[in-house]
Amino acid sequence: MVLDAGCGTGWSSISIAEAFPNAEVIGVDLDAASIADARANVTERGLEDRVHFEVANANGIAELADRRRLSFDFALIFEALHDMGDPVGVLAGIREVLTSDGVILIGDENSGEEFTEGAGDVERLQYAFSVLHCLPATMAESSETANGTVLRPSTVRKWAAAAGFESFTELPIEHDFWRFYRLDR
Repeated sequence: MVLDAGCGTGWSSISIAEAFPNAEVIGVDLDAASIADARANVTERGLEDRVHFEVANANGIAELADRRRLSFDFALIFEALHDMGDPVGVLAGIREVLTSDGVILIGDENSGEEFTEGAGDVERLQYAFSVLHCLPATMAESSETANGTVLRPSTVRKWAAAAGFESFTELPIEHDFWRFYRLDR
């Protein structure tokens, strides 16, 4: 069973189901309109028997999993952790519903480890996204944490430790826009 937290319109969930024909995927997102689009997208692809979507806050995943008697072998948070108002709560909740050998894959912005005067064009673009969209949207969800688009590796490491993860790996995948992390339960 795969969890896609912050799934938006469902394309990451659909891609996982298409790549792994034996996988069952549950996507959750706060935005009801995105979930409606995700359901339409999955129906169009003919995957409604293996891909399901819920309007839910990812930090409440433990309650959803308990209600539906679910556990997850793999969880994905792609391009969403930096937007979550309670990222530690989300990670802790997902950790709680992972199987004993379960893994979280996080794909988020490729930001430098610290702010520097000579930040490149990509990081400057990320700051613009933060100010114009990510910070206001996150603050509308919760005032607990407002990180914004510039998600530094040290921040993810700190959140993972606070959520109880002992294993944090920054994956050696080179990409101009994305950085990937693996958290083992």
